[in-house]
Amino acid sequence: KSYTALKHEYDNAGIDEEKRLREISFLEYEINEIKSAVLVPGEDEELAALYRKYANARAISEGLKTVYELTGNGMNGAGDGMGRAVRQLTRIAEYDDKLKDLLSQAADIEALLNDFNKDLSQYLSSMDSFEEEFYEVTKRLDLINHLKQKYGNSIEQIHAYMAECEEKLARYRDYDAYMERLRKSLEAERQRLEELSGRLSEIRKRRAKELTAKIRDALMSLNFLDVRFEMVFNRSGSYSANGYDDAEFIISTNPGEEMKSLSSVASGGELSRIMLGIKSVLAENDDIETLIFDEIDAGISGRTAQKVSEQLSVIARHHQIICITHLAQIAAMADRHFIIEKQTDGKTTQTCIRELTDEESINELARILSGAAITERVMENAREMKELAASSKKY
Repeated sequence: KSYTALKHEYDNAGIDEEKRLREISFLEYEINEIKSAVLVPGEDEELAALYRKYANARAISEGLKTVYELTGNGMNGAGDGMGRAVRQLTRIAEYDDKLKDLLSQAADIEALLNDFNKDLSQYLSSMDSFEEEFYEVTKRLDLINHLKQKYGNSIEQIHAYMAECEEKLARYRDYDAYMERLRKSLEAERQRLEELSGRLSEIRKRRAKELTAKIRDALMSLNFLDVRFEMVFNRSGSYSANGYDDAEFIISTNPGEEMKSLSSVASGGELSRIMLGIKSVLAENDDIETLIFDEIDAGISGRTAQKVSEQLSVIARHHQIICITHLAQIAAMADRHFIIEKQTDGKTTQTCIRELTDEESINELARILSGAAITERVMENAREMKELAASSKKY
């Protein structure tokens, strides 16, 4: 059993003596109730078939009596008719050999009909006991259905429930020995997990130094020149599939600033760039399909903006990136551009998003570069940015 299952069993196994005795008494009652029924797998289906027969005994009796009148030896019955037919054929068969074949067939039919009527008569006679048998079948079915309501939807499930009760009863009767076995099993499993978690923690801490060094380099390239980035480990109060470590990134982005949890970074733009640095290192191993970066260009320009765009391009090799930006260096690196704009018909205003064509993308880059006045030189700069970005992505 796993540690979690053992611990759950151990934590829920505690019981006082009075309750233990009550449980023993209750389990003995349920086990005896099931055992005394002597249930046989499949008997409920057989009894259900008998119940249908006995419940419809009157209709069966009336139908068979009508059949017997039609096939029996009474007046106008098939048996009487076949008897007379055989006698007539016997009288004339000596005149033609072909009639002997007909006589033989008629005799066979008469014999079959006699056998049929004999069986039919016996069945009708047996119906005299239907009422008593119907009572016994109903009584047995009521017992089985009562047990099904309490212990399971089938005889197999009832037997399985009884087996569980017998196992519990054995534990309660020898409760101290059971708890000691459980305690030893739990301790053995805990020691095994302690060893495995310790080895995992050592590996994790060793790899954490390598990882944080790479992330620190990535952050420095994103204009976090005085960044300190580490991973701290605290021991949790329990074991999990990941061991016993609680791991957390901590960071300081300014000289003399105390290191704090990554989740405590206040600036949205700063946090976006930090996440960009982390994702650029983890890009190949991260299974998140789509990443969204907002305000990633806050407080940066020039070479830093170019570095941000290059890092986004690296991550985009393995993920879909959605980035909201006002910097041309970042926008130029995108594979596709969308613009958000307002449209009005004089009565209502709607905010819409649409994809830009290549020429519209260049125009929008030029607008970002120069503002309202877009000159041919600015347009050339925008085209060149797009071409350089496309060239850098030919990996």
